[in-house]
Amino acid sequence: MTGVMGTSRHIIDRVSRWMTMTPHGETSLSLLRAVVGFLGLAYYLVDYEDRRLFFGPDGVYGAAAVRETVDDLGTFDLYVLSDSVVFFEIVFHLGILLSIAVLLGVGGRVILACHYIVLWSTYTQNVALLDGGDNLLMIVIPVLLLTRCYSRFKLPIMQLPPMRHPGMFGSALNNVGLLLIAGQICIVYLMSGLYKVQGQMWQDGTALYYILRVPDFYFPGVTELLFTSDILLVLGAYATVLSSIAFPFLVLFPQGRLPAVLVMTAFHLSIATFMGLTAFALIMIACDLVFVDRHVCAGRREITAMVGRALRHVVGVRSRPTSSREVDALGITGEVGS
Repeated sequence: MTGVMGTSRHIIDRVSRWMTMTPHGETSLSLLRAVVGFLGLAYYLVDYEDRRLFFGPDGVYGAAAVRETVDDLGTFDLYVLSDSVVFFEIVFHLGILLSIAVLLGVGGRVILACHYIVLWSTYTQNVALLDGGDNLLMIVIPVLLLTRCYSRFKLPIMQLPPMRHPGMFGSALNNVGLLLIAGQICIVYLMSGLYKVQGQMWQDGTALYYILRVPDFYFPGVTELLFTSDILLVLGAYATVLSSIAFPFLVLFPQGRLPAVLVMTAFHLSIATFMGLTAFALIMIACDLVFVDRHVCAGRREITAMVGRALRHVVGVRSRPTSSREVDALGITGEVGS
């Protein structure tokens, strides 16, 4: 009995230290914040020329229909505050500026919260343009407000003093946010896999064939090749279900996290390529990276070092004195002072 109590106390102590001593996952959380800003910016710019048609008060849905939908759902939408086209343009372009700020790591949590409000409002204006990535995006942003997602991947606008240690409370908030995002991703994968395994087409391995037959998911020159291989289609269907169900269990062990994330990254890249669900794929990949923060940190350091070496090389070449041989080769000998 004493041994059991001692073990329990040891586990509780380890968990408590992990939660409060230091913030975890800052690099991957900061990368996730940058992806959130990028996806918001892409959403605004992809249909920028047709923004009034798709999102405006006189667009395909119209202000009256959007206002009725907002009232029925009990949600909010900044655009319904006015039917003015000028007001629409102000809010829409404010959303673009907020997305850029979030992408560059400017403004902190206040800007991130404002980005959430305007982006949600834009989503509400036309739900037909959403691809599923919006659901996870709207879940992730409020959770990111708990974290230190501005500690990395930010624009160095000015020389600021180093960020102070957040203390026990700040570390706990960051780590709670990290665990909430990790838990949400595990739930998404597990439920997705369990729902698929109940379907007859996933059981007999024909699901991918019918999915790729949808005209919207057609990839010229590649989709035809997949249709000619029954083995690839069956293996792809079974691998999709197996990897989704296995992911939550693999990430419980340090040795299984990187393989699990790599497999799901390849899976989502294929979704982006063959099905065009780019926003969904990118936000899922960014969320997956919270499980391999150590590798994200290593990659960031390597990229930073490469960029630093390249800049030093460029600066060194520009500042290097020109030799007399190089002057002769340029044909300018004797011109100075003539």
